[in-house]
Amino acid sequence: MVDLLKTLAVLIAVVVMVRRRWHLGAVMALGAAILAFSCLTPPLRFLSGAWTALTTDSALDMTATLVFTMIMENILRTTGTLRRMVASLSEILPDSRLIMAAMPAMIGMLPSPGGAVFSAPMVREASAHLTLSPDQKAFINYWFRHIWEYVSPLYPGIILVAGLSRIPFQKIALANITFSVAVIVLGVFFCFRGVDSAPVPQGETVGKRRALRTFVISVAPILVTLVLVVVLGGNPVAAMGGMTVLLFIAHRYGPGRIVATLRESVSLKSLSLIFGVMIFQETLRVTGALDGISHFFVASGLPLLFIITVIPFLAGVMTGLTVAFVGITFPILMPLLGGDIPSLGLLSLAFGSGFSGVMLSPVHLCLVLTREYFEADMGRVYRRLWIPQSLVLAAAVVPVYIFS
Repeated sequence: MVDLLKTLAVLIAVVVMVRRRWHLGAVMALGAAILAFSCLTPPLRFLSGAWTALTTDSALDMTATLVFTMIMENILRTTGTLRRMVASLSEILPDSRLIMAAMPAMIGMLPSPGGAVFSAPMVREASAHLTLSPDQKAFINYWFRHIWEYVSPLYPGIILVAGLSRIPFQKIALANITFSVAVIVLGVFFCFRGVDSAPVPQGETVGKRRALRTFVISVAPILVTLVLVVVLGGNPVAAMGGMTVLLFIAHRYGPGRIVATLRESVSLKSLSLIFGVMIFQETLRVTGALDGISHFFVASGLPLLFIITVIPFLAGVMTGLTVAFVGITFPILMPLLGGDIPSLGLLSLAFGSGFSGVMLSPVHLCLVLTREYFEADMGRVYRRLWIPQSLVLAAAVVPVYIFS
């Protein structure tokens, strides 16, 4: 109970500081220090955890992936590739809403940390002729970016669930598909409420066949990266780094322009956001706060469905990472889910609840970076987000009813 109260107090303090427009990277690092102090964690242990958070292979991969994402986005934008991509797609799909949904959904197939920052410029380009508020653009980009994580074997969270439960991935994906369908259906209603179907303004049309060819050429760097990572199982950092080099060569960037592009692309402010989030996540582990919260609920005697829903949700909110909430809470929940043969319905409920927490987490990189890109008010983004995400979680009644 004490761990729960301490962590909730820190999260409230973080939200208050963010609402006061403090820089989130500094806020998360400060929140981590406050949590460590409240849990009586020795300073050297806290600093060691912070160093570990920034230097592990996964942390370095995450940082490198985001850096290459920023560079690729800059190249595609400044060379007019993004504009041609949206213009050609708008001739194929004349409804602006389809374009705004399709771009982040396509990018969402690639499981890159903070990947929503890649599709954000596409959403901005496709909505340039519409009077959408920054928070609505941020919401659209963020929402459709996260269709696939419930069912895709490319995302490590669901693979970890399969390993822990010893249930084949295919069965878990079948149980979870309700969530993905709910995301699409609810997104159509909540994301585009009040948005008309006006097409993206076109100059002289070139015909659908030529538009399709232009679109394929424009989107080729992204598609090739997707194939390398998704189909061939390549390393995202190597794939995106190699594609960045090829783009420099294809567009004949000289040394001076490359240096200028690196300066424009790599935002230290964005990187500091990542560092702050990673330090906070590692501090949760070092202090044992999240483990204490989980054990408190398990020993509380509360109703089973309540425990299975609340524990993963809180872990998702606190960490903002699917792998984190699965790795921390599912080993504790397994006995409650049915032991050696877990209930597929309850397993789906636990995953859906945890991922709802991730979607609502103030430390979710996609949310943080999307809000930063569109300069949207976080409070307004949350007001758009919490109702549809609650309805997505409510869709868990389907797998619970069918598979339990």
